[in-house]
Amino acid sequence: MAAKEAEVRKAGLPSLHHLSDSQSQGMIWLLEELNVDYNLVLYKRNEKHRAPPELLDVQQLGKSPVFVTAAGRAIIERSAIVAYIIKTYDTAGAHAPEDWIKDEILNSFAGASLGPLTSIELLFDLAAKHTPWPLVYIARLFRKGIQKNFTTAEFKKSMTFLEDELGDNEWFNGKGFGRADIMFTFPIDYIYMRKWMDLEKDYPRIAAWRRRVWERPAWKRGLEKGNGYDLTLF
Repeated sequence: MAAKEAEVRKAGLPSLHHLSDSQSQGMIWLLEELNVDYNLVLYKRNEKHRAPPELLDVQQLGKSPVFVTAAGRAIIERSAIVAYIIKTYDTAGAHAPEDWIKDEILNSFAGASLGPLTSIELLFDLAAKHTPWPLVYIARLFRKGIQKNFTTAEFKKSMTFLEDELGDNEWFNGKGFGRADIMFTFPIDYIYMRKWMDLEKDYPRIAAWRRRVWERPAWKRGLEKGNGYDLTLF
């Protein structure tokens, strides 16, 4: 299959440039929730699970997601895209923050704390998986050391914090989901799919939150429209 899948774009609509098995899946969910009429441009990862060079034609960093507005402006970075989509298309204010300070804290935490933590854990996962023999044993020892002395404790603190922030609410935003809920889908899906933490056993509120996301019709439509969302492939 070509790196960029065949698609027909409608003129005058915004376009989401979406990479398989990536954080862009949450952008599709949000667009589907808001019933936005948009073009979805699909890209497949290459044999090394990297983004294809075709994404460089969209934006110079060659990453996904990229949301190109109807006026042709390319917006990168998940938080900026989510903020733009909500501000532009949530005209009824259904997903506006109930507590703007809490919203800023959670969005910053998702991008600046939990995101880098999952990246570190993934990096050592990949090192242990792809380092050639006999060095693979050293890579596995490094991973165990990092987990024992850093990432496991940080994941526990992070998940406990999010468990407390959810409290009795169904969503991080409160009664209805908001920007922070979109931001947390990707790192929490990484944690769940790669079994870094046992959410069902140790963090039942987060586990229930994730189930609510996956049970939403708009999320299911997004999975059908996308081209794969398996975060264990790497």
